Amino acid sequence: MTTSPTPHPAAPLTPNPLAVILHSRQPLTTDPAVTFDPARWETVVLTDSGTDPVLREDAPGEAPTVHRAPRDRWAETIRQLAGDRPVQIVTNDEYCLISCAELRAESALPPRHPAQPAHYIDKVLMKERLAAAGVRVPRFLALDEALDATRGACEPDPEGLTELVTARIGVPAVAKPRREANSRGVSILRTREELRDWLAGHKGERGWQIEEYLDGTFHHVNSLVRDGVATPVQTGTYLGPLLDLPSGRRLGGWTIPHDSELARRAHALNHEVVTALGGEGAFVVHTEFAVTGDDELVVVEVAGRAPGALVSELARLHAGLNLEEVNLALQAGLPVPEPHSTGTEAAWVWIPVMPGERYRHAPDMTSERLVHVRQAARQTHTGASGAIGVSVLLWHTDPGVLAVDVRTAATAAWCGA
Repeated sequence: MTTSPTPHPAAPLTPNPLAVILHSRQPLTTDPAVTFDPARWETVVLTDSGTDPVLREDAPGEAPTVHRAPRDRWAETIRQLAGDRPVQIVTNDEYCLISCAELRAESALPPRHPAQPAHYIDKVLMKERLAAAGVRVPRFLALDEALDATRGACEPDPEGLTELVTARIGVPAVAKPRREANSRGVSILRTREELRDWLAGHKGERGWQIEEYLDGTFHHVNSLVRDGVATPVQTGTYLGPLLDLPSGRRLGGWTIPHDSELARRAHALNHEVVTALGGEGAFVVHTEFAVTGDDELVVVEVAGRAPGALVSELARLHAGLNLEEVNLALQAGLPVPEPHSTGTEAAWVWIPVMPGERYRHAPDMTSERLVHVRQAARQTHTGASGAIGVSVLLWHTDPGVLAVDVRTAATAAWCGA
């Protein structure tokens, strides 16, 4: 009699590890599935925001599953979602960097954020460390210090505070929150009267700093940081200050050729920045700087994360990697491509749609392009101020052709009544 072999029991399926992307105020600009392959990972977004979208409107792909919980319950929520599975906790949100580092430590994950995240977040600490290392930063004054210096019996002296800021910083001046991002709360105070009025409107408030107004061109430089080594990725130039879009200003910028003198100087500057602020871990560093009329490079802002707008996508076209995708992958310990020159220059422009306007048409341009008309411009805009109406991504192998198209995109009538 022939007998059949006894079948072996099927091996239990091993559930995929969990990737938790933390979110609060800065939406993702890229598809998380590019970093975390759905065949190998389950990916969720954990946010403490109410109903804000976690994926920017013009981002590719679909948003992963979203879980909403107060921040003080994030650790508990992650444990419940992960169960017995391995977990990675990552973020590209400025407002989650410290929480992400703390949650990674609590979960016994390797530290991948800067050892002192506050050095990259708090604008006063940042400039103090940079200045101590010999890196040029704007003159600045922590408003907490100014309040204490001008306080009388009970209240700070408003006139004395105005005099102190004027003497230390001068006017024009720039008022900024110490811990904000995306130009939130930034005001340019062009006269002594505007300075006095701003101080009166923020009487007694702490958490602000006032710094020197820089007159020059504005740029950014981006690097991968791995255990103290900064690997250059790209350098770019902004159309102008990243302010006043609600009033109709067009925002944008373009890449600088890898072999240019400014790119060389910018990457050397970023090396100094990382050395001063701390390069432990694995993350992207984004440094914004001005070039003054004296050809001096002055660091304005630094972020220990990938940049916003379309700068991460410019890096993909220009250097072969998307900075946001790479920043998430570095935190998770996943392999990342090395930056390299693709021979392509790229640019981005955000076109505001003003009240009573809607998108009408795109101008003629030579460069390859990707144009996304946002919801605010698909119908007549009814908001009280300008909003991002059209997002434009441009790329070409000839920098001269790209420059012409950037000027066209930045001046043409995309929207109208």
